[in-house]
Parts: sequence; C-alpha cells; structure tokens
Amino acid sequence: MKPELLALTQGQAEYSLSENHPLRIAGAAGRHIECLAGTAWITAYGEHTDFMLRQGQSFEVPNDGLTLIDAVGPRAVRVRLPADTEVPHGWATIQARFASALQGWGL
Repeated sequence: MKPELLALTQGQAEYSLSENHPLRIAGAAGRHIECLAGTAWITAYGEHTDFMLRQGQSFEVPNDGLTLIDAVGPRAVRVRLPADTEVPHGWATIQARFASALQGWGL
C-alpha cells in the first residue's frame, strides 16, 4: 500500500506507511521526521548509513537530497517543516484540498 496521508496541518503531515512502499521526500533539508508508532527506516542522500527510528524518536534531514522513509511493518510517521520555516497563510488549506484530490484519484 502506498504511503497514506492521515492528517495535514500547518507545518506538518502524518502518514501511514507499509513495508516496501517508502515515502519519498526531495528537498527536505531541516525537516523533522518523528516515528509515531512502530519502527521507521530512513535513507537520506549522502549519508553513509541508514537510520532506524522507534516510536517517539525523531530525525532531522541533513540535506536537500532524496530522503526515503520506509516502515518495518505498518507504521505511522510525522514530517515537520523546520522550526524557522514560515508557511504562507492559507497554504494548509490548499495542501489539504490537493491531498484529498490525489487520494480521490487513487494516487
């Protein structure tokens, strides 16, 4: 099953992940990834090792290369923008509508 968007609020998104269907994030420098349940497996461009997160642990993406977040079994993760990133007013509403449309199309 592809990553499923569970919740989207200003500055963060929560996803449900299943094994062998990674969430792909490009240009993610400074984003915080938090494991909400189970174990998440993170591969970040340019890093010499992968990172495993258990529930409650987090990881900050070190660069703007491709980052893959996979699950060991079905799990949930939260992706947050860096604290100093300002999201334009109304952007969360636009993102929510777009995400809803994508899910409606089966993407």
